[in-house]
Amino acid sequence: MLKKPDPELLVQEHPVAPAADYWLPIVTENATVNPSAALGPNVEWKDITTEFFECVKDLKLGELVHDSIFGLLEAMSAIEMMDPKMDAGMNCNREATPLTFDTAVETGQIKLNNLLPKESIGIIDAVYSCMVSWLEGHSMTQTVHTCLYLHKPNKIECKTMRSFSIAILKIIVLIRNVTLRANVYEEEDFQHNSFEDNLCTEVTETKAMNMLKAAEEELIKKTKDSEDEREKEELQALLARIRFTRLLCQSLVGIYPLKQGPSWQHGQEVTVQSTVSLKAEMIDIVKSLNGALELAQTIEKTIELGTQPQEGSDTPNPMGFSMMVNQRFLPPTFPRSTKIKDRHSSIQYLVELIQRIKHACKIVNCTNFHAALNFLMDFSKKFTPCLLSRSIPQCLYLPAGRMVFGVKPLTEVLKESAKAFIAPPALRPDNPLYSNPFAVNCVNSFFEYNEQTFYTLFAICGYNRARQRDRLGMIMVNFAHLQDEAERVDVYLHSLTPKSENSRHLACFGTWVFYHCLRAMSFYLLAGLELELYSVHEYLYIFWYLYQYLFGWIVSALTRAETFLAEQEYTADLKAGSSKSNQKKPKPKKRKAKTDVKEILFNEAMQTLCGGYYKALAGFIKEDRIPEPLPMFDNEMVRFEHRFAPFATLSTPPPIPYSEFKLMKMEMLQASATDLYASAAKHFHEARTLLETFPNPDEEWNDIVKVAKMNFVMMNLLASGHSRQSKLPPEFDFSCHRYFPIIKQRK
Repeated sequence: MLKKPDPELLVQEHPVAPAADYWLPIVTENATVNPSAALGPNVEWKDITTEFFECVKDLKLGELVHDSIFGLLEAMSAIEMMDPKMDAGMNCNREATPLTFDTAVETGQIKLNNLLPKESIGIIDAVYSCMVSWLEGHSMTQTVHTCLYLHKPNKIECKTMRSFSIAILKIIVLIRNVTLRANVYEEEDFQHNSFEDNLCTEVTETKAMNMLKAAEEELIKKTKDSEDEREKEELQALLARIRFTRLLCQSLVGIYPLKQGPSWQHGQEVTVQSTVSLKAEMIDIVKSLNGALELAQTIEKTIELGTQPQEGSDTPNPMGFSMMVNQRFLPPTFPRSTKIKDRHSSIQYLVELIQRIKHACKIVNCTNFHAALNFLMDFSKKFTPCLLSRSIPQCLYLPAGRMVFGVKPLTEVLKESAKAFIAPPALRPDNPLYSNPFAVNCVNSFFEYNEQTFYTLFAICGYNRARQRDRLGMIMVNFAHLQDEAERVDVYLHSLTPKSENSRHLACFGTWVFYHCLRAMSFYLLAGLELELYSVHEYLYIFWYLYQYLFGWIVSALTRAETFLAEQEYTADLKAGSSKSNQKKPKPKKRKAKTDVKEILFNEAMQTLCGGYYKALAGFIKEDRIPEPLPMFDNEMVRFEHRFAPFATLSTPPPIPYSEFKLMKMEMLQASATDLYASAAKHFHEARTLLETFPNPDEEWNDIVKVAKMNFVMMNLLASGHSRQSKLPPEFDFSCHRYFPIIKQRK
């Protein structure tokens, strides 16, 4: 790998290593033997420093030389010499004998008693910096467990430091348990291995919080007795940190483990009662989090009162830490160089984490599966949360296996979701199928067998954004089987329906499954835009598929469900009227829409918006403003089939072949660029109008309205001849919205 190093960096960080010496082993016939080289008997070393720098002087930082024997694969696996992030030998093994807890006590390098307030503050802030670094995906052995006080906390004589050390270990255990139970992490998110015997398992969380409470009382007494203003200020800052730790631990204890209610039985009404008690617990948890949030602001203002890390050192605090203490516990691979997060950034991270946890607790208000799924998807989009805050909603909604809120089976919640969406006759108590044993057995088997698909769909929303897309692509196979089974169940239940019944049971479960499948498909394609996986020349068929098919199908499914609900309610009103023989048959009441009208309107706006992008991109292609890759390096059909490959297993909607897109593209490009831009402007205007008609829009709606407005203006300018002579490619700015870019065209 040819890359010119920074000589100043080499001199500062690695004074022992030669700053600019590069040597190459040369095999000669009469070479002197160099035993240290261990490369064979006829090897000598030749200095190639001058030639090396001559070769790389034209390379910019990060550029590589491409050779027939050094391609992309070799470049990805190459080790950059003397780079601390890639060359493991530069940062490791700097300590001849790593400091341990016992050796540090023997040599007097750490205190077990009589710690000054500023020393305690420095240690606590450094521990939180290590914990935040661990939450960001680094190994626990290289972050939290570099603090020697956490190795043997029971031997610490200082009450404040002992209680904090035990409590922070309990917090680590709680975080680890939540993430393991939720199981929505990948290797880059979380490394679950830890020192099982060093986490104070003999001490309960309640006892740890009582120890913190006792330490608080002692600090309050010291603060009152102190006459030195500086010391009093330091004691108050230390008190704020101990209280923060107690409130954080108290909040996590309330979240995990949840109190599990009695086992649910069919027909037993326990959902409302359990939800009320759960909401009451959430109120107490949010109160604790609010208290921790206020204390975090105090902590951030008093960081400078504690001891600070030494300049140029990787150790987060001068006393109580050893970065190499766990070197022998690392796996036999290249050890990663872990940079501990600075203290101000760590406290800010904790503040944002607490705010995310507060919002995550609102999932207890989601009484049905559809609302919970929407909540989790919005939570993932708005906050781009860390692993802990992504795991908490999973544990709150499904704390015990497949039991929602720990009391009701997921299958029953799915039945309620289908009933609220389209009200299949088999799930309506006033329909004969509801009491038909064959129909009941068929419906129960359908939900029990396919429960795993919806459980996986809910869990997918808890992964990080990149992994969500990968797993959505894999779940399409499950949806293919689910659609086939839903269709068979609908046909069977329709055959059991008495002829005297006016209600039909065709495509009820199929429509419900189809709707969830379409949402997963649309999210899969839109996630590719957010993750910047598509080239600009691919945008055409991505927005074409969203415009022509996906959002249109979603609107169709929602409309069908709404119509079916209206028919069911009308039939129920007729039955109720006919049962009252002595009274005049009442007119059917105008039903109130159960299906979310806002969702139908939103998807109609999304369809129109995607149509605007599709027409705009067609105009750019018509004017050759979007550069196409050379045919020898690219094949559009291969790209097309690759992007939509996960949908190939689905029978409904049927896979769209590339030939159909090619035909529609040719027909579209027959129009002039001016007409295409004008049509795109019309689409953007319609999308904006649809979104503005709904009252009380949320933040995402406002962002999309802003995008539609700006794109409408740009399309009108292009249609009127703006920048017509320019052949510069358009710019797609995703800063306002993650899916829908603002189109910009430079002159």
